[in-house]
Amino acid sequence: MIVYDPRGMTWPQYCGLMNELFASQQLGIVPEDSWRSWVDGLNGIGLLVRSGVPDHRGYTNWEDWAKQIVGIIDLDAR
Repeated sequence: MIVYDPRGMTWPQYCGLMNELFASQQLGIVPEDSWRSWVDGLNGIGLLVRSGVPDHRGYTNWEDWAKQIVGIIDLDAR
């Protein structure tokens, strides 16, 4: 399971950690105002689709989205 709790993090910190975690997917690090397109890229990873990670719709900021994915990504399903 993913353990990156976004509380207390800035976007660059969170994006950097997630980019490192999924380095093989080459998500990259993007500016905060591009978080929605970054999430779309993350959601294109088959493993995450199977885990039920929500897309960016319904979230007004990256923090609210990131709080929802804590604990739902099953990295053992690879």
